[in-house]
Amino acid sequence: MTDLPYSNRILELADKWIKGSITESEKNEFIDWYRRFDDHELLLTPEFKPLIKGLEADMLVNIRRRIAGDESPPIRTTPSEHKGRLVKIKTWQIAAAAILLLTASMLPFLLARKTRRENAVALQKPAPAPPPRTDILPGSNKAILTLANGSTITLDSAHNGNLTQQGNTLVVKSAGGSLRYNLLSKDQGKDQSNQQRSNAVAYNVLSTPRGGQYQLVLPDGSRVWLNAASSIRYPTAFAGANREVEVTGEAYFEIAKNAAMPFRVLTVNHLGDTDPMAVDVLGTDFNVNAYADESVARTTLVEGMVRVSKGNSKTLLQPGQQSELQKNGAITRVADADVEKAVAWRNGIFEFGDEELPVIMRQISRWYDVDVVYQGPVPTDRFTGRVTRNTSLSGVLKILKLSDVQFTVADNKIIVHS
Repeated sequence: MTDLPYSNRILELADKWIKGSITESEKNEFIDWYRRFDDHELLLTPEFKPLIKGLEADMLVNIRRRIAGDESPPIRTTPSEHKGRLVKIKTWQIAAAAILLLTASMLPFLLARKTRRENAVALQKPAPAPPPRTDILPGSNKAILTLANGSTITLDSAHNGNLTQQGNTLVVKSAGGSLRYNLLSKDQGKDQSNQQRSNAVAYNVLSTPRGGQYQLVLPDGSRVWLNAASSIRYPTAFAGANREVEVTGEAYFEIAKNAAMPFRVLTVNHLGDTDPMAVDVLGTDFNVNAYADESVARTTLVEGMVRVSKGNSKTLLQPGQQSELQKNGAITRVADADVEKAVAWRNGIFEFGDEELPVIMRQISRWYDVDVVYQGPVPTDRFTGRVTRNTSLSGVLKILKLSDVQFTVADNKIIVHS
């Protein structure tokens, strides 16, 4: 059960408490774990919410009874009463439900224990305030724009509004972390220099650092979301028979339709390979993940149709499918892909589905701009769960610690202890 978001020990204690065989010391162990757990940092899948609502109702009833002085055994909703709600819930979610059910039923005990402890503390000399804790905040809208002449603009500190002009295109920074390219009409550009009015194609590069993300609206109206440690190279105006951009890292695309000018995405520098993977867009919405430190480059189709190719390998994707480019250059197709997980980052969520720890830690490293070091063998645990990307680093690590993986954070570095 190493893939569960709770350790075997916690599940064992939960089972003992429900069955009534738990000892006093084991109760204290479970309570200590419970108090360290911030459940507001977890995002539950939709099918789990009806069960939580039932548990919350139980908790409310028990709280009211406790306030009224009712010392009778607390109301405990049994799992069988939620059988219909649990049909689609995975094994790890059932384990989570068991613990939540337990904490709902034991809440009066926790409240009473907390009250007694607070009363005891009130009779003692106040303890000195603990030193302030330092934490690492999540990433934000940060990016650098490199213009055709090589000069750069740091977008997170640049003013909103018109930034510069590239050829016949005006570059505009919008509020909320977005960059837009607006084509100028002939009248708008008539007073510009010959170089500015030239139809020669100029290229810009938008790049995000670790801990950054940014949105881009291309000259044709296509929208691009850049994940952390990613970049996109694109023309300031599309001309010719096709529209072509180059990407490193991860990006989500919503392509403006133009049958007369097909759109193509080239991924460069994946695993140091100079021969790019090409994604020819026959539809609209898709995600490309081609980080250099990932062993597989994935293209996930949300809507429309795309053709993924590299050398002699190629595949055509329908909505809900995903391609995987292997190290040997072969492209395989996943017919029933987890699209929600693939695009969760764009919606501000980390979503892990039976993921190995190194895969998770690489995502954390990019988003929180930290290095990861393994002290001892790399853990082989696998994890399933969801957490908002707005959570601080300590919040994310706290959730991973529930599976008995220990971390130390120092000098902008995460040390994983095995």
